[in-house]
Amino acid sequence: MDFKQIEAFVYVVRYKSFSKAADAIYLTQPTVSAHISSLENEIGTKLLDRSSKVIHPTKAGKIFYEYAVNLMNTRDEAIFSLNNFTQGLSGKIHIAASTVPSQFIMPQLILEFQKKYKSIFFNLVQLDTNQVLEEILDNSFEIGIVGSKINNDKLKFESLLKDKMVLITPNNEKFNKFHSNSISIEELKNEKFIFRESGSGTRKEFEKKMIKAGKDPKSINIIAQFNSAEAIKQAVSLGLGISIASCISVKDYIRFGIIKAFEIKEFDLNREFYLVYYKNRPMSPLTNVFKEFAQNYYKENSSSSV
Repeated sequence: MDFKQIEAFVYVVRYKSFSKAADAIYLTQPTVSAHISSLENEIGTKLLDRSSKVIHPTKAGKIFYEYAVNLMNTRDEAIFSLNNFTQGLSGKIHIAASTVPSQFIMPQLILEFQKKYKSIFFNLVQLDTNQVLEEILDNSFEIGIVGSKINNDKLKFESLLKDKMVLITPNNEKFNKFHSNSISIEELKNEKFIFRESGSGTRKEFEKKMIKAGKDPKSINIIAQFNSAEAIKQAVSLGLGISIASCISVKDYIRFGIIKAFEIKEFDLNREFYLVYYKNRPMSPLTNVFKEFAQNYYKENSSSSV
C-alpha cells in the first residue's frame, strides 16, 4: 500500500468518478484504475461499487475512507510544515459555496488570500445551500460557505460575516411613491414575487423569518422561480415582479438606480453567512489555513460585511 493508491481512492470517492479523479490528480484513468485494483487486492476486499456510472464506496470502502483521509492529511501536514518552513505555501483548495458567497464573498477572499499566499490554486464550485451541505456530507468537499444552516450533528457551522436581506423592486413610479425605506407586508399582498429555488439559502432564511413573524410563506404570490440571482435582479429591474435578495448581492444595482430596496416592517431580515465543514473529520492543513484566514479577515473587516 502506498500513497498513490490511497490518493487515487480518496479522489475517486470525492468525485464519484474515475475520470474526474484522474483529472484532479493529473493521472490517466487507467492508472487510477490500476491503483485502485492494486489497493483492493492488497486489502482483500472491494472498496468501490462500480455497478453504475456514479461510483460509490462499498461498506468496507466507507470504513477505509476515514483512515485514508487521515493518512493523506498526515502526509500533507508534514509536507505543509516543510514547505512553509522552506519556501512558503503551495497547493490546491477545493471549496463549495452557495450563490451569494461564490459570487460576492469568495472573489474578495481569494484576492486577499493570494496576496499572502501566492502559489495557491482555488477550485470554487457554485451550488445552492442544500447541495453544498450534501457535498460536504458526501465527502466531496472539505469546506463550504452557505447562507443558511441546518440542525445536523455531523456538520459544524461557524459564522463568517453578517448581512441582511432586502425587498427589491423595480425603480418605477409605483414604488417611488414609498418615501420611507420600509414597506409593510400587507402592502405587498397583491404583488408578484420572484423567488430562488427551494434549496437556496436566501429563500430558506426568508421563509424562516416569515414563519417567525406569524406569516405563512405560501401566502406569497410566487409567479416565477429562478436558480440564478442575476436573472432575478434583471427580472425585477424589468418590472416582472419583486423579490427578496441578500443586500451584499444588490449593492451595485441599487447604487446605479436600476432597482430599489426596502426593509419589510414586520420582519427582522438580518442574516449570516457560515463556513461549514464535517465536524469530526480532520481537515487538510491548507484548507485549515484558508478557514482561519477567512475568519480573521472578516473579524478585522466586519464593517465591510453589509
